[in-house]
Amino acid sequence: MNPAKCSIKADFLELQGRKLFYLLLQPVFVRAHGSVLFLPPFAEEMHQSRHIIAAQARELAALGYNVMLFDLTGCGDSSGDFADATWQMWLQDAACAVHGLANLGAGPLILWGLRMGALLACDLSQDRLDVDKLILWQPLLNGEQQVDQFLRLRTAIAVTGKPPTFDRKTLWNELRSGRSLDIAGYTLSPALALQLAKARLNDLKPGCPVHWLEIGALPDGALSVASANVLAHWREQGTTVQAEYVYGEPFWRTINADVNPILQRNTLDALARP
Repeated sequence: MNPAKCSIKADFLELQGRKLFYLLLQPVFVRAHGSVLFLPPFAEEMHQSRHIIAAQARELAALGYNVMLFDLTGCGDSSGDFADATWQMWLQDAACAVHGLANLGAGPLILWGLRMGALLACDLSQDRLDVDKLILWQPLLNGEQQVDQFLRLRTAIAVTGKPPTFDRKTLWNELRSGRSLDIAGYTLSPALALQLAKARLNDLKPGCPVHWLEIGALPDGALSVASANVLAHWREQGTTVQAEYVYGEPFWRTINADVNPILQRNTLDALARP
């Protein structure tokens, strides 16, 4: 796609003394008829997937959506330190971004999240009437799973050259005792880890339609059992859910992954559905 089909503006949102960096992509040749806020994944997963997200955002903007990509407090080009971030702070950041995007006046509003960002989108959407739809890429089922995966990085780095071991209990005990952990260039605080660990999709009931896109390495694969259980629970509570399995590599943990055209197309199709 020709990037000239959309404009790109960089700026900052201001929230309680924090500066939140964002990119705003807007259509050039068509009138904006909707707004999309992207909620990012955790730590290095965001850096690995930036080019994939940017490609999808350009497609969305060219089709007539205002698209905002922003960095959470302590991440990317936003102010603050990762060590000082909390889950509640990130929810405030996301709400601020929703307000900034809504001020442009192009509705409806769609929240699009990848991995932890999907969990953040579901949490943010609770009791909100201004969110029309959720687009969830490879949703993280619970925050404890995210922290565990991150802690494994610390273990792998600490035992380079030896068979890796994962002493989950010891690392969690350190966090619960109030000690921060340095992992892969990030300082994980007890506040963030413990708050994030409490966030679970099964406890969150989206009040708007959900389009769930799960990526897997098997050409003839299917949704995981855990994902299917969450979706069944949501449907029992009255949430409208459409879910699809997409064959592709896990680009959020792959260096220089290729854009997945099936994921792009299915995302565009999901936006077009009611």
